[in-house]
Amino acid sequence: MANRPQLRDHRLIVMAGVMAWEGELSNARVRHLFDVQPVQASRLLAEFRVVHAEAIDDDRSAKVLRWRQPAKAATDMSLDEYARLAGGSETCLVDARVNLTAVSPAVFAAVRRGCLEGGGVTICYASMTTPAPTDRLIFPHSLVHVGRRWHVRAWCDKRQGFRDFTLGRITAAELMPGCKGPTSAEDRAWRQQVDLRLVAHRRLSLEQQAVVRKECFGGTMGRRLKVRGCLVSYVIQDVRAALAPESELPPEFQLEVGNADDLAPWLFHRD
Repeated sequence: MANRPQLRDHRLIVMAGVMAWEGELSNARVRHLFDVQPVQASRLLAEFRVVHAEAIDDDRSAKVLRWRQPAKAATDMSLDEYARLAGGSETCLVDARVNLTAVSPAVFAAVRRGCLEGGGVTICYASMTTPAPTDRLIFPHSLVHVGRRWHVRAWCDKRQGFRDFTLGRITAAELMPGCKGPTSAEDRAWRQQVDLRLVAHRRLSLEQQAVVRKECFGGTMGRRLKVRGCLVSYVIQDVRAALAPESELPPEFQLEVGNADDLAPWLFHRD
């Protein structure tokens, strides 16, 4: 059975996040969020009032809570987390993202066990450089969702090095119990944290650059991200930042990498 104080605290955190994104919180909303009865929802709201007493306006006539200063309402719940939580009930929320990658549950399960148990996994894999499916022995340590794909970071016995394997290109996977190989502790490109600096594209007008800075950087000149070395190229692809701003131009590219020369050792190692 779940620890009740922990469950209560989790619910209060969720309530604060939902109220930050929606601007208000009612008994009906709490009932829908947690599938509880009106009395339980009232108790949760009463606790919420105590925790956030100085920050909320309690409109008892409308039976709804609102932030006293909405612009200052802060939450650790990201917009994506809120959308996943509320998407089923908020008909105005539409997720139009397209995921073209088909990952087999059996493949994912075998690779996941390999990561957790430190074992080897035999996979049937096709890549752009070797399009004919071939068998490989890998020693996975991490499953990574970046951009539009799931990858597994693993030691490749064939290449004798750590590589990224796209899960959608693995057609079969089998765990090899008792088979051990290099671990994440030996994966330098995984352990190395690299500075990635993003700025507005130099070919945008000053007014357009100001729009991009406000949207992406909170009005500052740019943003520095700490990224694992082996994931740098994927992050650059995902945010669509130009590495060669003289040829990768707006409107297709609105961002550029401000320290491209420093990142040369970390850009794609194609397998």
